[in-house]
Amino acid sequence: MDPKEIMKSLQAPFLPDEIEWRVGSTNGDKSKGIALAYVTNRAIQNRLDDVFGVFGWKNEYREWKGNSQLCGISVKIDGEWITKWDGADDSNMEAVKGGLSDAMKRAAYQWGIGRYLYKLENVWVKIVSAGRSYKLAEEPQLPDWALPEGFSYKSKAVNKNTNPPEEPVETKPKSNNSSSNNENKTPTSMLISEAQVKYSHRIKDEKKISEEDFRLMIQQVSSGKESIKELTKKEASTLINQLNDYPAGA
Repeated sequence: MDPKEIMKSLQAPFLPDEIEWRVGSTNGDKSKGIALAYVTNRAIQNRLDDVFGVFGWKNEYREWKGNSQLCGISVKIDGEWITKWDGADDSNMEAVKGGLSDAMKRAAYQWGIGRYLYKLENVWVKIVSAGRSYKLAEEPQLPDWALPEGFSYKSKAVNKNTNPPEEPVETKPKSNNSSSNNENKTPTSMLISEAQVKYSHRIKDEKKISEEDFRLMIQQVSSGKESIKELTKKEASTLINQLNDYPAGA
């Protein structure tokens, strides 16, 4: 895999529903606070699956100084495991679980995952009490540069609220073209990354997998798609796992 392509895929922005918000500093009367954005752990795991495959990465934890946790995220590149570590203190809520979660987020930042969120400007928003702490009354919107290519809040709102009636003639026939229509609607952010394409071809060449078998594997993981560039990131991750399991020279 090309290191530049790997980093580009790891550092790509996330969708808004893959971001969680917390309250940072607050004003004197506790009516407003700074909104801090974090990538969810599930989104981090999905990103690592997409880039390296399910069996191409792992994480581990170590206790540090009694009430802190260290997390190491390892990825397999050219047959060698490379690990980056970072840590966090136990959190106020669900102390150990929160500490483990925060430690993994920080370890992911070491790999560039979600690091762009540090560049967000401080935004003051209304907050409300939540037990002994506070939460945002409403989540802010991310700026365009912090959104995946092809995504916008406006287009999402239009698609959600606009549902014009379909003509009977338009909806009547059902053919194989429906799958291609769905592919065309796939957001760019969900399509296979360039790093996944190159990694898949590299494994194919190393294991001397024929073009015919390679094409069949693509069809199997995607319910009939012909080209690897039509795959989603999830389908690509499944393909990479199957390629890794394929016997060399079979």
